[in-house]
Amino acid sequence: MVSSSASSLSAAYKRPYIVVLVLAIVVNLAGIGIKYFTDDPSLYSILARNMAQSNNFTDIIYHGKDWLDKPHFPFWMAALSFKAFGISTVAYKLPALLFFLMAVVYTYKLARRFYDLETALIAILILLTAQHSVMSNTDVRAEPYIMGLLMGAVYHFYKVKERFSFADILLASLFTGCAVMTKGIYLLIPIGAAIMGDYLFKKDIKSLFHWKWLLACILVAVFTLPEIYTLYIQFDLHPEKVVFGKTGISGIHWFLWDSQFGRFNNNSFIRNTHGSVFFFLHTLLWAFAPWMLLFYYALFGRIRDMVRGIKLPEYITISGSVVMLLIFSISKFQLPFYTNILFPFFGIITATWVRSIIHNKNLFFTIAQYSVSILLIVAIVALSFIFAPERWVVFLPLCILLVGITLYVYKNAGSRQQALFLFTCCVGLWANTYLMSVVYPTLLVFKGDVHAGEYINQYHPNNEVIAAFNVPNAFEFYTHQPVTFMDLAEAAKHPNALVLINDDQKANLQKSNTPFTLVKAFDNYPNENMTLPFIIKAKRLTTLNHFFLVRLNSTAK
Repeated sequence: MVSSSASSLSAAYKRPYIVVLVLAIVVNLAGIGIKYFTDDPSLYSILARNMAQSNNFTDIIYHGKDWLDKPHFPFWMAALSFKAFGISTVAYKLPALLFFLMAVVYTYKLARRFYDLETALIAILILLTAQHSVMSNTDVRAEPYIMGLLMGAVYHFYKVKERFSFADILLASLFTGCAVMTKGIYLLIPIGAAIMGDYLFKKDIKSLFHWKWLLACILVAVFTLPEIYTLYIQFDLHPEKVVFGKTGISGIHWFLWDSQFGRFNNNSFIRNTHGSVFFFLHTLLWAFAPWMLLFYYALFGRIRDMVRGIKLPEYITISGSVVMLLIFSISKFQLPFYTNILFPFFGIITATWVRSIIHNKNLFFTIAQYSVSILLIVAIVALSFIFAPERWVVFLPLCILLVGITLYVYKNAGSRQQALFLFTCCVGLWANTYLMSVVYPTLLVFKGDVHAGEYINQYHPNNEVIAAFNVPNAFEFYTHQPVTFMDLAEAAKHPNALVLINDDQKANLQKSNTPFTLVKAFDNYPNENMTLPFIIKAKRLTTLNHFFLVRLNSTAK
């Protein structure tokens, strides 16, 4: 533990960090009300809403059928939030953001056990301003939950490693069990690797076999039992249920093996047809921006020191992150947000190096961060001109705000290097503020599924039957009335039904001379990622398709 006298910062010196930290927290929370523009949050919200409305927290049900793809914990949290605050976008995102803030707190606490106050502040600022951290707090999936639970588990397990405490082992085991119930048993890998790596590199192998770790394993198993129980009740007791097109599927076997090792080996029910060992190395260049160059530099330096036999204050961060990063890389199942859970480790690794040079001139740091910051500014300025030039009334105040906070940082920082670090933080926050205030709202203008649901709520709130077939999940979530999923032949039996169809279905109706009345048409951008033609406003309309609200076999609107 670093002594308080050695780690204290004067109030004046600490103030710029605190100002930027407050801004970072505000920006990370600012996307809580932005509606869903990708499908996963809509799907997860529907599953949690079904739990909340049915008071059935055992079964995960999707469109009336048993659903087996993710463990229960994040759905439990969202369902409880729905019951407390009502069904809404904000209520879905709220618990995830609280777990993210838990990750920030535990990242700070872990860094403070080994390093000074400034290093801890730098680490959490890196975490709060990493590009995919901010994006994932707007487009919420399971990663904020995992991040908080993982860091809480590692922090308390390290305290147990140093000095046994029932409170710490209970908290660590509880957090680990909840993490397993969020994404599966593979999360034991970064937690276990972090603690075991610290033992191994400090050459204290004997302590690995202390009885307290057996107790920890037992407690983790106990805290994971709710997931085992629910899967047993929903699936193992009912081998007649059809899941993945098969009967006799064991939910417990899926949870313990197929959902984890099956995906990593790419031989489970859900597979990926491509993958590259270099995927995360180049993905992190933008996902962990604007810090990726510094992270690679710091990681290389830490590994070099370890090879040279130089003792490090801790080996938790490098053990927990590198092992999991290697496993992610060799797996064929790869998605950009997988590595988000390692960002707290990345932040501490990067912060230790930044802290070592922040009061001295370092050419690499200066070139790297000015280059990244300038590139990011240029990219956002260019985006503002080609994506939404009419939103200059938003963009101009954002630019003035960036200039103002930059002047404050350079006037009040203790050194030019510290000012550059804080300036980089501000540029990252500024870029994400532009995304949340201009880009995401503009993208949502062209999400026809969201607007179709809102249109029904406003103009047809008492329609008896709302039907759809093969449309994104956001339509079901944002429509206040129940949505029945059926094919067009079945929907035709309900002449008063409002049916949401797409371009192909409309063409089929016209080709088959099926009578229908068009109620409302909605422009729709069908992709989750923005393509270049969509980004360029002049070409945007060429990227759109449509949704249509119609009544079949009806002549009256």
